[in-house]
Amino acid sequence: MTKSLQKPKKKKQAIQKVKKFTPEETKEMVRKMTLADCSPDKIIDDMSKLLPEFSGKNRQKDSKYFKEFENKLCKALTLIGLETHYPLAETIGEKFRPLVIEFSNQLIKEYKCQTASEKALAEVIAGAYVRILEYSTKFNCCARITSVSNDINTYYAMLSKEIDRAQRHFITALTTLKQIKAPKLDINVKAKNAFVSQNQQINANQKSNENINP
Repeated sequence: MTKSLQKPKKKKQAIQKVKKFTPEETKEMVRKMTLADCSPDKIIDDMSKLLPEFSGKNRQKDSKYFKEFENKLCKALTLIGLETHYPLAETIGEKFRPLVIEFSNQLIKEYKCQTASEKALAEVIAGAYVRILEYSTKFNCCARITSVSNDINTYYAMLSKEIDRAQRHFITALTTLKQIKAPKLDINVKAKNAFVSQNQQINANQKSNENINP
């Protein structure tokens, strides 16, 4: 008997359905796959991996691990700058750095700053105040010089302008923070005819007392 030659049957390949992502899901996936070194998510993720290993020999400054940890730590401190005020302190001379950090903390506590904008305003106020002190110190040293020259006069005029500028920044930022944190006022108006204008609307002939919430 001769066996009939038959072609081997091909196995049916399972067809996998490819999931289609929505535009929002695609954006989120691309964002996670392309995190830059300056991305806050990547910085925190790197620190979470390095912190458990930061012990023993890894604490030695000459170790490769320590240098990597120090680099990531600097980025993390900048990331939480509104809490530590370290980035602000780097803009100030070493003499006044403790003051600018403490003043920022006191302002945040005094005005109960909760939002990022409120904390940033507190830092602007503290930074402007410390610049007033820095420039005033240099101004006093310059004023004690008895000799006169074009360079000294130019430097003297520059310090004077910087002091005035820092004072304006201080007053403007402090006034803005006070306005943001000021409580809303309830005004009681008693009159036969009360005209209240808001968004181009006029209400008249109000005989009873009115509580107006601005």
